Amino acid sequence: MKKILALILALTLALSLAACGGAATESAAPAASDAPAAAAKNLVILVPNADHGWTGAVMSYAQEKAEEITAAGTYNAKVITSTDPANQISQVEDIISNKSADAVVILPQDNTLEATMKKLAESGIPFVMFDRVIDTVASAAVASVKGDNEGIGIATAERFIANGMKPGDKILIMPGDNSSVPEMRNKGFFDTLLANGWTQEQVDAIKSTAYTGWSRSEGKKLFTEWLETSTVDEISATKWIFTHDDEIAMGILEALKSSDIDQAKKDAFLNAGVNLGTSSGLNEMYSVLKGIHQKDYSAEVAKLGDLFSVTYDPGMIKIAIQDMVDHLDGKTVAQDHVVPVSVVDATNVNDFQGFGDAVSK
Repeated sequence: MKKILALILALTLALSLAACGGAATESAAPAASDAPAAAAKNLVILVPNADHGWTGAVMSYAQEKAEEITAAGTYNAKVITSTDPANQISQVEDIISNKSADAVVILPQDNTLEATMKKLAESGIPFVMFDRVIDTVASAAVASVKGDNEGIGIATAERFIANGMKPGDKILIMPGDNSSVPEMRNKGFFDTLLANGWTQEQVDAIKSTAYTGWSRSEGKKLFTEWLETSTVDEISATKWIFTHDDEIAMGILEALKSSDIDQAKKDAFLNAGVNLGTSSGLNEMYSVLKGIHQKDYSAEVAKLGDLFSVTYDPGMIKIAIQDMVDHLDGKTVAQDHVVPVSVVDATNVNDFQGFGDAVSK
């Protein structure tokens, strides 16, 4: 009888232990499945609102890249545009105070963002600067991604020299704005002149218009004002014009086609054999180079000694955004990321893809 009772107790204990083990296994499984997934990090891309073709293209390319990144699932990427520097400063300060971004890619409106960018650097939020680089915070950036702005100036000066420009020749520069971009383009241009026989005094004598703001209409206005305030002899002697953007050069062509300019001064310009150097890669300029622009600038272009555009691809914003993604993924990123340039003219324009509306026939 004792043996039977002992056997019953042993069986009861075994069943009890098995039941406890089963309960423990079942309770562990839900704990694993109920663990919350890590939230996707927020990547904010700050760019100016479209004020000319290049910036408009930057916005489009940034949006394409943001959608691609968000669809991948690891990061939420969002493009935010600003109307002016004050608006962009407010956006950056909101991000800092609200900690609403884990990373920032920014095309600064201009150098007035310097103090705000210092705050961003001090906040510890990683950032990439695109195109306009604010030097005082460049060392704190994950990367500074830009086209070769000095290279644009170098390529323009080299082309002018190859076309016969001599030290002391009269040059007109039509700059973009007060940011680092025009500074670097002019630096490349001036350094190349100094390396090719120009004196500092001759370089300092080069004329420049007021800032165009990268605007076609402002470029047209400033070019017209230059013609109006210059003598026929001064216009005839100015055979080299360096504009910082295709929009500005298009403003010149539009001015030449208008009836608002004194005919004698227009003739002086058209008969001077002017070499017009510009940059960015606007499809409309490429249509001019191909001779298929619907407004037909062929007569004006035929009077020029040369017309060329140095590339500055707005699609580089995708490189800037990818650099930030790579950094967040733990990959090594080049802090100074410069994209090389090419010179586009009527002989090779078909080999290049521009941006914006072609405005062709």
